Amino acid sequence: MMVFALFSAAVLIEALAAQNYWLTFATNLFGLMFYGAVLFVFGFSRRIVRALTCILGCGAILTVLFVVEYVLFRPVLGAGVAGTIATVIVLWSVPVEGHIVSRAIQQHWLVGVAIAVAAFILQLGFQSAFSART
Repeated sequence: MMVFALFSAAVLIEALAAQNYWLTFATNLFGLMFYGAVLFVFGFSRRIVRALTCILGCGAILTVLFVVEYVLFRPVLGAGVAGTIATVIVLWSVPVEGHIVSRAIQQHWLVGVAIAVAAFILQLGFQSAFSART
């Protein structure tokens, strides 16, 4: 489902068509490995598959929502407003992933959100470090 969501984003949104797909894949994999390492460190390695499946599934749903919103609202509201709403949808993935991680490691929701913010920052850093070379 995530592959379909990313493919539809690349096909329907012209700004995303020029991106490096291998870098996007590597960035997503890096984030999943970070979450897996967090679960391992907290002693919940038996929940890695379930937690990562939830993160991938929610990411796919939010990506489809992002694409649908942008494609439908861009002609009506303009690229600026549609882009802002799309950015809010992308940023909404941080508390969603934080909730999933917090339940998986049996910690408070804010601990999970802090871990998700760290993962988001690491992914941005990873992507910017390697996109300068491509």
